Amino acid sequence: MKMNRSRSKYSMIPLAGILIVVLATETWGGLLEFEEVDTLPQVENILFTASHVGIVSHDGRLFSLDRQTQDVQQLDSRTFTQQFPEPWPPKPYEMRQTGPQILRSSTGHEFELTPAYCSEGAHDGHELRYQQRPFPDVLKHCTSVAALEIIGTQVWLGTVHPYEGGTGGAEGIVVQALDKKQKVSSITAKSGLTTDGPIYLLRDDPFTKTVWVATERGLNQVDRQFQVVWGRYWYEDFEPSSGSSRTQLIETQKRSNAFAVLGRKLGVQDWQAYRQVVQQIPSHLGTWGDFKDFQWVLYFTHMSGVPGEYFKHLNGLLSFVMEAAQSEVPKVHFFGLVNVCKFDDPRVLTFMTTLASKSDATSPYDYWIRECLKTWEARKP
Repeated sequence: MKMNRSRSKYSMIPLAGILIVVLATETWGGLLEFEEVDTLPQVENILFTASHVGIVSHDGRLFSLDRQTQDVQQLDSRTFTQQFPEPWPPKPYEMRQTGPQILRSSTGHEFELTPAYCSEGAHDGHELRYQQRPFPDVLKHCTSVAALEIIGTQVWLGTVHPYEGGTGGAEGIVVQALDKKQKVSSITAKSGLTTDGPIYLLRDDPFTKTVWVATERGLNQVDRQFQVVWGRYWYEDFEPSSGSSRTQLIETQKRSNAFAVLGRKLGVQDWQAYRQVVQQIPSHLGTWGDFKDFQWVLYFTHMSGVPGEYFKHLNGLLSFVMEAAQSEVPKVHFFGLVNVCKFDDPRVLTFMTTLASKSDATSPYDYWIRECLKTWEARKP
């Protein structure tokens, strides 16, 4: 599974006779099955200057890649805009509430897409339209398109396979003629792409005459002869000097450090203190459950479950989760709030009782507070 191409999910919670809609940009609350790649930057736009490549991630992170050193740095929005001045090229896609989706090339050419859906008994094929007419693509019936780019007389199609849990890999990149139903080439993981999964973005680089490819795991550059000439994988770990989380692009695929990812999602302020707690966690817990290298920590922080069930061995982290639950940043606040009750620690009851005394009953967050307190009440002997 990968993140749904709609780029967001909604959890709907009945409360006091109304429907509270909580926007969740991750797989919080068990909406979809969490996977490790969900923590990696899912690129939704790429910008170019002569010296740098700008990378915009769906979760709001902004990166700048130095062409010469190939070093990638995360930037705040102000610095990013200074380095990549507006106006920017048109967005690669436009998601509509109803009707076809819009896919755009770098030059602004628009295609209308009705996605395929071949799951749960359905067998609905995709439809592409270009210049108000059906486009004669060469893709399979159940393949859909998440990205496209026009290079001369060719159109490059980044493919995905939608299903009930999200989107999976399909045909990689398919290159075909723009004016007729004629396949020119295909580019896949066997060709050197960083994944055999979904292709999320294709953008022509005017400085190198290569096409940048954003996959679920990394980035590639492909030349005009359809050869993969460069590839890097996203990887997140603790930065040695500061101790904070850092996202990098590396040459070989490697599983990110689960606690570095968790610290970022919790909006940790004191990274040195956080790392000290992490270093005290017994190493034998790394193979607990079905996950290795503590990836189960990320899994259970993103999926719903019985309060007090998951983290009785990790109570040292609770103070950072409670701090996140008090954050003024909505995503951090929500992520902390829905995870506090997963710890088997008496501080949870005290903390949530205090939050309840200050909570607005009309707030969508109030639901999680009340549910946690109900569960703790039921646990009393």
